[in-house]
Amino acid sequence: MGIGEWAALGAALLWTLSSMLWGRIDLSALSINLCKNIIGTILIAINMFVLASFSQLEPFSADTESWMWLGLSGIVGIVIGDTFYFRSLQILGPRRALMMATTGPIFSAILGWMFLREDLMYWAIVGIVMTISGVIVVVADRKAAKEAPGLMPGRIRLGVMAGVMGAVCQAVGGVLSKKGMRDEAGVEICNALEATFIRIMIAGIATVIIVLLRKELVAITKKAIQWNTLRLLVPATALGTWLGIYLSQIAISNTDVAIAQTLLSTCPLFAIPIVWIVSKHRVTALSIIGTIIALVGIGLVVRFS
Repeated sequence: MGIGEWAALGAALLWTLSSMLWGRIDLSALSINLCKNIIGTILIAINMFVLASFSQLEPFSADTESWMWLGLSGIVGIVIGDTFYFRSLQILGPRRALMMATTGPIFSAILGWMFLREDLMYWAIVGIVMTISGVIVVVADRKAAKEAPGLMPGRIRLGVMAGVMGAVCQAVGGVLSKKGMRDEAGVEICNALEATFIRIMIAGIATVIIVLLRKELVAITKKAIQWNTLRLLVPATALGTWLGIYLSQIAISNTDVAIAQTLLSTCPLFAIPIVWIVSKHRVTALSIIGTIIALVGIGLVVRFS
């Protein structure tokens, strides 16, 4: 394997580890998203300007229209999508929530077929069916209920719905982001790191406005700056939002996109041993089989869509 494949697996591992941390933060899903967006904006901005100083390239190249599409992508994919994901994580636990999140390529393929005139081949449809079947097997595993953090519990049905909505929103955000990064001729307008910064910065501003309207900013800030919260928030953001995204960019730049996306979707496989080691919860054989079936399905969707 080359650097691209290793980077993709590294990103999947970091996203899994960060999900273990997100689930242990005693804040609401929206509050976690707010803090993550603010910290992530700072980290990625530093990353951008350090790279720009070494490469002597301008950190920003996106035009007004790109900012519009990327900003909209941030609102749909990050503000709404990540809030749903965090709620799913709180209810279902990291392994099952990650399974729901990996269905994103299904919705991306369907949306690309509907709105971007991208082909949806027979094997991609087979992959969609396999993925849905695998997810059903994993979510239906009653023993997995013990994996949930238990800080902000909810009904399993709500966790599944939140997971699906998060995957849909992130897929829509991905389509909008793709439109913002390239012009009609397919020429790149801005690179992935710049696009990520714009998306998360706009998402951060939007979440601040929402929290201000709900009159919760002071209460969230007081709780977020406590050591017990910061010791989870900062490393989770650094691992998942910053380093995970950075490695995913390296993966996409250095290997076939289909291979990169498939390997980036392997988070549930990493979650199986990590949940076992950290939480002492053994995963049933049926859930492992369901996870493998779902990931093979994702591979087919990515490869043939």
